[in-house]
Amino acid sequence: MARATTSVRGAEAEPISIEWSGRIRDALDRDLFTLHAQRIVDLSSGETLRHELLLRMVDEERLIPAGEFVMAAEESGSIGEIDRWVVGKAIEIAASGHAIHLNLSMRSIDAPLLDLIRDRLEETGADPANLVVELAEGQLSDADEEDAKFIRAVAELGCRLAVDNFTGRDASSLLRRYPLSYVKVGPALVGGITARPEARQTVSGIVLAGHRAGQRVIGQGVESLASLTALEQLGVDEAQGHVFGPAEPVERALGFSV
Repeated sequence: MARATTSVRGAEAEPISIEWSGRIRDALDRDLFTLHAQRIVDLSSGETLRHELLLRMVDEERLIPAGEFVMAAEESGSIGEIDRWVVGKAIEIAASGHAIHLNLSMRSIDAPLLDLIRDRLEETGADPANLVVELAEGQLSDADEEDAKFIRAVAELGCRLAVDNFTGRDASSLLRRYPLSYVKVGPALVGGITARPEARQTVSGIVLAGHRAGQRVIGQGVESLASLTALEQLGVDEAQGHVFGPAEPVERALGFSV
């Protein structure tokens, strides 16, 4: 991540990521994180199948989406603590009978996190199949053997796996390398399928590769009915995005208090 700086009285200020590091530490210490949930809908039936959990930081003025601070959290090392918090809450929600997705950073995965997932599943009695762990395409592509062992161990627990923000790069190889249940086509492609033939062709190829590998394909970041129709025409199985309404606090979306 580029480190932006500003000048204060002629001196260079601390990098913005350092400022974020302090804010993240404060949010962890004061329990200032919360979760929203976004519907994932079956395109053939219109049924809501699962929800994705979206992390927010509580600020005095607004709720800050994870995309604004996750890179700083990865740089500072606090991403592991954040992901452990999310895992704990996610398994509690899954134990209440809700099928949910959660995002993990590859920088968080280690033996203690695997033990946490295993222990919390046993303690709560949650159905592991109700827990879908999402990992970003780029991080999966760069995963080493230790990372791969963690990923396979999570699948062996009965949890499901999804590749997030998929662009189709090296599709056949990546989708067969891991025990994935879902392929999530990224918003950059989804947003372009009605106007760019190359985006439509790429999505069509992802659907073909995913189905050949036994995975369901999800279009994420769907903003319009035109995009939704195009996804259906291309054989995409599920979709999520503002076309179905905004993400809501889990208390409202799932009736579960975090």
